[in-house]
Amino acid sequence: MGPTIYTEPGDSIHIKLVNNLTEPIGPAPPTAVEYWNMLQNPGEHIKYQRYKKRVPSPAHLKVDEDNMPRHFDHTNLHLHGLDVQVHMFDPVDTHDPTAPHINIPPGQCYCYKLDIPSDHPVGMYWYHPHLHGSAAIQMWSGMLGLLYVGKHTLEKELQKYNVRNTHEFVIWDPAFQYVPNQPTHDLEVDEFLLGQTTLSKIHPFLVNGQINPTFTTKVGQVLHFHALCATVENENTFIVYPEGKQHLHDQAKIVPFYQIGSDGVMYSKPIKRNVIVMSGGQREELLLIFDKPGRYVISQQGIQGMQFFGMRGHPHDQILATIVVTEELNDDDKKKEEVVRPTVPIPSMTFTPGYTDEESVQPENIQSSETITFSMGANFDQIPFPQYYINGHSFSSSRSQFHAQPNEAREYVLINANHNAHPFHMHVNRFQIKEMGSELSREEYPVLNELLDFDENIWRDTVMVPPNGRARIWVQFKNYTGKTVIHCHFLAHEDTGMMATLFIGKKDWIFQLEEHYQWMMGVGIGICLSCLVMYVSRCCLGRQRNLLKKNNMNDEDDDVLYSAVSLNELKSKAMD
Repeated sequence: MGPTIYTEPGDSIHIKLVNNLTEPIGPAPPTAVEYWNMLQNPGEHIKYQRYKKRVPSPAHLKVDEDNMPRHFDHTNLHLHGLDVQVHMFDPVDTHDPTAPHINIPPGQCYCYKLDIPSDHPVGMYWYHPHLHGSAAIQMWSGMLGLLYVGKHTLEKELQKYNVRNTHEFVIWDPAFQYVPNQPTHDLEVDEFLLGQTTLSKIHPFLVNGQINPTFTTKVGQVLHFHALCATVENENTFIVYPEGKQHLHDQAKIVPFYQIGSDGVMYSKPIKRNVIVMSGGQREELLLIFDKPGRYVISQQGIQGMQFFGMRGHPHDQILATIVVTEELNDDDKKKEEVVRPTVPIPSMTFTPGYTDEESVQPENIQSSETITFSMGANFDQIPFPQYYINGHSFSSSRSQFHAQPNEAREYVLINANHNAHPFHMHVNRFQIKEMGSELSREEYPVLNELLDFDENIWRDTVMVPPNGRARIWVQFKNYTGKTVIHCHFLAHEDTGMMATLFIGKKDWIFQLEEHYQWMMGVGIGICLSCLVMYVSRCCLGRQRNLLKKNNMNDEDDDVLYSAVSLNELKSKAMD
């Protein structure tokens, strides 16, 4: 992980990002030949046999160059969740709809200047690379870091209740592959995004870069976690059990805990939970308290089969961390150390909320509603494979699919057409969840009960759209305008197409012309066809008139020929 950034509401952040990578440190980008070889032998665990169809040769593969994994040694920076200027495209705060991604090559640098509003919610945020084509592999390699806005303010609120045992809890899923014949090692970082259809990769869940780290607390003491799910392509659960009881999947054995904030926005009061489901990008402020000494574990479990098209066994159940709870201090010890118990029970605590109730989106403020559909393609004659779409389109930085105005509220209905999870993330804006549902069976996937248990007053920047499901969100756009993106925060999906541009603000006439070229072209073609029809009709009418005129002239000749005078003349000639 990178260094932690600390800032305050009202600050300006100046970041100089230097790319000290030297080519070719990263792996070579995948080629059509490598994709073709994978398609010939995609793995014995594939559920859908159609993936095993044969493509005659690499030459028969259509290549979507915009969505091929690439630029592994190039990078850029995204400040996830912050209400700041758009900063995905060059330059920062761009209003050019054709602007390219910020792309920092090896040996180069880039300067970011971003302004944090004075009323920005205090909490934990984070940063990571976001160059299309290389975001996933760089995140798998650990290129991420934490960012706090107003951390001291948050600490003071907690310390007034004697909550002082605070730790960061960063969940990360590096991707490895087994390489048995190497002399010095048997694991390597997965080279590129070719293994998405197999279970051959090794996906341990690390916490703070460690396997099963240990945290300590005392009976009656509040343990506070700043939790971040920084996974690249896995969702995760957070469940607390007494050690040895996690394999029972017994709700009665679960140790409850409390949520006091999500995605950098504090709640006004704690919410009691038994289980939370976290997707890549989400953050949670969590309070835990134990009434008995012993060893406890935080478990990731129950996600199997709800991702990767029902394939059981992935992601694997795993212990994320261990908590050692010791006895409460005795009277003699209390003289040496301050009392560790909170000043009030956790349910009685109150906090300054990141947003007030009055700032919630109201139904009458919704300007319009749009549908955003996540879907996947399995065209084995096209690479990258598989293909990922938003509203039937793979990503193109030159196409603006969505548009909004600053300070307006909009509704988006998020549809997940696949039997795997897709976390939706919107840059530089937050939203409230108003509805969630899934066609999957809650009996077969009990964790859906927790995933679908939402509070519509909570503000988020990332939401898990359930497999074969939907989520309805209300977005309150802020003051910042320009070109940004929405995307699936499983970055392997985003890198290969599941992203779309969002333009916030007034469009100039060139942008409007570009955005509406299809219907304008249709109108133009219609006008041309109409003119052609009119021309042909006029030509036909003119020809008909000429024929009629000619016929009329012949009729006149006939009249002259058979007039009474003419007949008399003929008779006279005949008599002579």
